[in-house]
Amino acid sequence: MSSLSHIIYPIKSSLIRFLIFFLPFIFLTSSFVSAKTDSLFLSDDVIRMELRSDFSSLLAGRAENPEYYNGELVYYSPGGDITKLSVRVIARGNFRRNPEYCSFPPLFVNFRNGEVTNTLFDNQKKLKLVTPCQGDEDVVEEYLIYKMYNEVTDQSMKVRLAKISYFDTGTGKEVFERYSFFLEDKERTANRNDAIAKDRFVTPFDLNRESYKKMVFFQYIIGNKDWYIASRKNVVIMQPNDPSVKPIAVPYDFDMSGFVNAEYSKPKDVPDYLLSSKRVYKGLCYTDDELKEIFAFYEELKPKFESIINSVELLTNYNKKQILRYINHFYTVIKSKALIKREFLGICETPGDYNLFEVSQLSQNDENIIRKSLQ
Repeated sequence: MSSLSHIIYPIKSSLIRFLIFFLPFIFLTSSFVSAKTDSLFLSDDVIRMELRSDFSSLLAGRAENPEYYNGELVYYSPGGDITKLSVRVIARGNFRRNPEYCSFPPLFVNFRNGEVTNTLFDNQKKLKLVTPCQGDEDVVEEYLIYKMYNEVTDQSMKVRLAKISYFDTGTGKEVFERYSFFLEDKERTANRNDAIAKDRFVTPFDLNRESYKKMVFFQYIIGNKDWYIASRKNVVIMQPNDPSVKPIAVPYDFDMSGFVNAEYSKPKDVPDYLLSSKRVYKGLCYTDDELKEIFAFYEELKPKFESIINSVELLTNYNKKQILRYINHFYTVIKSKALIKREFLGICETPGDYNLFEVSQLSQNDENIIRKSLQ
């Protein structure tokens, strides 16, 4: 027995030393794997698929009491292989769910856990599907905005474009075949960025200053003012797992932007020349150095933005030129001190706009510097 204990104890101590040394690496590795981009969003190839459900009933009840309907999603691999998944679909959204504005609503697509394993939709439980409200163009243009923001930061939602045949099982007929795109679930976006999605009240001054600065200038570039931090309208607040790091705001829903310029985003019977500009700066007041830094950041991204827009074959050359001309407005503005003062410094937000009177001395100094530059 004594001799046996001499063998067992060294084995135990060796095992303990092994576990102490390697367990942290095991956990780090598993954390890294779970934070990877999901397979659905690893490619930019357009997915060919068919979505079957009782769309006639879904459309009839979408405005007041949307309900889930059983369905089937069938997608085709480049090699011709067919995969069929059981799904449930429901109309979603507020504005776009209204039949007065959109002939077809955006959808939630729910998957069965056991079926998606080792498929293109692995790890997916519930996805937003952005569908054509009135035509393919608006969908493709909004998709482009997400791809552009993916270049700005990893703290952004991934998208995947699909050409979908919507088949109505209620009538036994195809509704139409149109382009649509899947939007990464906010929980998966947060997971990729070592964060947690939280629906809680914050002001812009509670957020990571650098991250927020990138977001607000991007919103200006695309001409989108349809978002608010305090009410969390069209932004998701994400708290990094490191509690010492401030929360970040991740934007979504860009269809009301001037970049997309959808017909339903304009009031009826109002001439374009009477409409207020969609391009309004809604960010904080930043110092000269901060502005120079963010302007240089977006100058560097300009060729990438242009490449993303020009590479999409689904838009006409005319539409591409219109979009490029639209975003170029930003690059014209940042070359003029007068325009910078008018477009940004003259309307930027201060702590006082949020009744935040207990602000740091640094914030007060920044505000004083900016106000002096306006005099």
